[in-house]
Amino acid sequence: MTNLINMTVLSPLDKLMPRGYIRQMLSFPTTHSNISHVLKAGLAKLVADIPYLLSAVVINEENHHYILLAEPYQTVDDLYSEQDCSDTVNYTVMREEHFPPSMFSGPGMTPPETQPPFSNPTPVFRARVSFVQGGIVLCVAVHHCTTDITGFGVILKTWASHCQTNGSTTTIFDPMWMDHSILLKHYDMNMRKVPSGIPKLLHIRGPDDHARLANSRLYPDGFTTDILFFPQKTLQTLKHAVNEHITSQGVTGWVSTGDIITALLWSAILVAEHEWPASEETPRTQEEKSSTIGFPVNIRLRANAPLPSDYIGAAFVMAAAMSARDDLISFAMPGSPLGDDELIGSNSIGKLAKIASTIRISLRQVDEKSIQDALEYLNAAPDDHPPITLGPRHDSISIVSWADQAAYEIDWGEAIGKCDAVRLPKLRGKRYPIILPRSPAGINDGEEGLEVIVSLEKQALEKFEQSWPIRRFAIVRCSS
Repeated sequence: MTNLINMTVLSPLDKLMPRGYIRQMLSFPTTHSNISHVLKAGLAKLVADIPYLLSAVVINEENHHYILLAEPYQTVDDLYSEQDCSDTVNYTVMREEHFPPSMFSGPGMTPPETQPPFSNPTPVFRARVSFVQGGIVLCVAVHHCTTDITGFGVILKTWASHCQTNGSTTTIFDPMWMDHSILLKHYDMNMRKVPSGIPKLLHIRGPDDHARLANSRLYPDGFTTDILFFPQKTLQTLKHAVNEHITSQGVTGWVSTGDIITALLWSAILVAEHEWPASEETPRTQEEKSSTIGFPVNIRLRANAPLPSDYIGAAFVMAAAMSARDDLISFAMPGSPLGDDELIGSNSIGKLAKIASTIRISLRQVDEKSIQDALEYLNAAPDDHPPITLGPRHDSISIVSWADQAAYEIDWGEAIGKCDAVRLPKLRGKRYPIILPRSPAGINDGEEGLEVIVSLEKQALEKFEQSWPIRRFAIVRCSS
């Protein structure tokens, strides 16, 4: 029975996170004889650094707003498991086929406790190693109510450092990184009056949110999962062209490669799901004339006195960007052909600049005051407050980026090495694009760039793949 004494505090943001897991499948080309010992010994040191990984998330059955962490009660053996898939999965084939998600969907490759329906209490951490012919797949799952993708990366980095047998690169873990009350302390909740109305970085969950949650739990057949690749040199060229265009217009501002790839994916998704009107004269509402996407924003460095960059609790909010549907669709369907040496025409540069700048402006609006307003409101909200959702309301399209996780740079030591691929198993329903950790040059003999995983119904995915931004700037590496 779980001991519910000495609870670890969760922040208001932690409690708004999805009641599931952040999960990644890491592939390593290792057949070292000491894999099991090294990973388990490293994990024992990791839980000494972060004891609540041995704990569980507890949800009050009568009031689902009320969640907490139980006192640690598990052992390393509860957290870590192994299985042998060498008869059915070949690492060389995985690599040759660009690590298709279907190869990560075999029985038991994902720890069963980390898939719905979840128990209550729900374990914070699970890891499973699947031994395949010529390598291993390490599945790591951490409960989302305790971390975000940045914190997940810190947990991986710390575990990997403890797998270094010579100890030369051990990460010195600072206990402040796991203090989930740091957000409340940092923003000093007692200094300002709680906002009377709901802040702009939050909204009350409505019927559309409930429908979205319900649809996310449906797993009909007919969905296909793609892995795309955007070369870094292509994204850099587009960024340079767009920033030159912005300067030429006499406008102060700039966009990043992150803004560029988000704009490309947004326009491609809209074309894939767009329902064409029966007639050009069919009247459209204001909502039908615009498209709004949501995307997460890391707030660790957005305060005047930044949070620790390695803070492992949830520290992101959702921003929303709005653009005219006609701009997004016309960008994704350019009419004039390009020359052999021309990556993008001047007309398309202007359209891309408009969309990417909209995304950058939305990011800039996430400032210290808006973050503090949201945290104060969440901290003061009574238990009977209507359900709150993170971020401004948007049209259900969300684009998530794990690009800065640096998963490929982590060295797990002589026995494990560095990973060749970061994947999710084949997705069983719709999932808008997730930008995977940045691939450095040389990974699987490839060039530097960004991979993206996306899952849509077959017909929509075909339209997505045939949209101009995907055909022109990306490579479809594999489909499952």
